[in-house]
Amino acid sequence: MIGNFRQQASGWLVNVAIAMTALRTNLMRSILTTLGVMIGVFAVTLAVAVGSGAQVSVMQSINALGSNMALIFPQPDTGEGGRRSFDRGRLTMRDARAIQKQISGIDDIAPQLRSNIQLIVAGRNASTNAVGTTPGYGKVSNLVAENGRFISEADVRSAARVVVLGPTVARKLFGDFDPVGETIRINRAPFTVIGITESKGSSFGNDNDDIALMPISTMRQRFSGDSPAGPDDLQLLFVGFQDGISLPDAKREMTKLLRERYRVRGKDINPFTIRTTEEFMKESAQVTGIFQIVLVAIASISLLVGGIGIMNIMLVSVTERTREIGLRMALGAKRSDIRNQFLVEAAVLCVIGGAMGLILAIAGGTALTVYADFPVPIGVGVGVGAIIFSAFIGLLFGGYPAVRASRLSPIEALRTE
Repeated sequence: MIGNFRQQASGWLVNVAIAMTALRTNLMRSILTTLGVMIGVFAVTLAVAVGSGAQVSVMQSINALGSNMALIFPQPDTGEGGRRSFDRGRLTMRDARAIQKQISGIDDIAPQLRSNIQLIVAGRNASTNAVGTTPGYGKVSNLVAENGRFISEADVRSAARVVVLGPTVARKLFGDFDPVGETIRINRAPFTVIGITESKGSSFGNDNDDIALMPISTMRQRFSGDSPAGPDDLQLLFVGFQDGISLPDAKREMTKLLRERYRVRGKDINPFTIRTTEEFMKESAQVTGIFQIVLVAIASISLLVGGIGIMNIMLVSVTERTREIGLRMALGAKRSDIRNQFLVEAAVLCVIGGAMGLILAIAGGTALTVYADFPVPIGVGVGVGAIIFSAFIGLLFGGYPAVRASRLSPIEALRTE
């Protein structure tokens, strides 16, 4: 048994040596042939990596908000149809306090108002997204002040002119200088910088550190033009839950509470929308999965073209080497030896093209990660899979030429000039 295995292995090694000799003999043709497979493997590998990177980026964006929370928007929920009995969405601070008091398992809440603002200090300026919120924002979204302190309840009660800057904004305005305690102007009003948040990095092209946080009461007073219509209205509410709390159950409880508060009847549309991070993750996984399938399907077309090129060149090779095939058969080569010779040659061509395509994909993925700040993971499994798939393409498209070569008549093949 061991002897048969060694004999078979020796035969395959001989076929590989013959294949390499044949490829070197027609070097330029071999290089041009591998280009099709190289481009195909490059496209498919990069498509798989980009799809995986999109999933990673979306998950990072969701985790940056908080891993076990619900988001409530003052927008009518039209997802399940029904009759609309409100002219606009509803969400107020009174709703937020009722949720925190009556729903079990809540860790903290973070009511929010948002606005685009201009910050100026010592001739430098920066535009960013301002969030008016409460101290609960830090706990719900897992955000802490790396330098200085976070917003306090006293700041909210007194509508203090204080601001907590994200690292990106702080760097734009102060460079490497620690700005805690410094005064900046926001839309012409002086504010004191009380803290710098820890870095959350970027996800899906968005800089999570490009943010400025201030007391929600200050936002309502100083930036009333960007606030909702009502003096108590909110633009968004984060509700953070304790570990182990079922988010679907919590969503049902909050929906029931808010429907009762707004006297929503029967199948009337809710004047609010509640989404959980669990729902975001599931929906994002579905969307990115479809996105990845589409990318791979489009990229596979180039791999198909490369495979057809392999078949074409192998048919030409069989025609050119007909006399060689006849001579090998006359010297005792079996039909299986001839078939295996051309199969190995096609597989070697594709593996070389696949390896080149994989190198290009790794280079392209690295460039996207570094310059576009978009994660493109190409792991060992993807690399090994690309090489194995390349060999499979060679065996698949080289099968017909190999079988055709093995069925040649030795006498007719020797007569070929």
